[in-house]
Amino acid sequence: MQPRPSFDRTILIPIAIGIVSILGIGWILLTSVFGQSLSAPTAIPSSFRSLATGTRTSPPSPPTTTGTSPVSYPEPLTETLPSTSTLVTESPPPPSATPTPDGIQPLSAGKYDDMNPNIAYDPYWTVLKNAGTENAYYGALHVSTGIGNEAFFRFIGKGFRLGYQRGTSFGTVTVLIDDQPYSFHEQAFDLVWHSPQLARGDHFVRIIHESGESIYLDYIEILD
Repeated sequence: MQPRPSFDRTILIPIAIGIVSILGIGWILLTSVFGQSLSAPTAIPSSFRSLATGTRTSPPSPPTTTGTSPVSYPEPLTETLPSTSTLVTESPPPPSATPTPDGIQPLSAGKYDDMNPNIAYDPYWTVLKNAGTENAYYGALHVSTGIGNEAFFRFIGKGFRLGYQRGTSFGTVTVLIDDQPYSFHEQAFDLVWHSPQLARGDHFVRIIHESGESIYLDYIEILD
């Protein structure tokens, strides 16, 4: 019986290297395949030729926007409420115009009724003529019921007397002779007021309703 030939162990080294190489190549192939399947898909430009049809496709046009104005929202409605009250402004009556001696003739010595055209009054005086004025000179009176009302006249002489009637509410009269003031109350005299003695000449007189409800002028008597 022939002896069995001995096994050469040096052959195992190249075999092992070959097996390891084959396993390594297989591992590399497997990892590359699985890596491609697990990686995120990449976008293929549409300008490339289609793999299925072999035709070139142009990229889609970008969306076009129509130029419109921004959306405008309606403003809140404003309601005009009707006025519940009306402001009424009332102008006070104009003050009496400052009288001037222009247009009237000076009175000379004598007695003159209050209706004489050379005795002037502002528009707020009224003429009273009725049964109650029968005792007045020529039966009529000029009446003032507003403070500040004026009458005026001119005269040539040394003084004058002012005749009047008492009313239900006696007033105060201011008399200005050439801008010199004199005052009297209707109750203080017996229906006649006497001016002071003046130098003879042309004088200008203003009669002003100073206070009280009413003034009643009757006549003027010029003294020389």
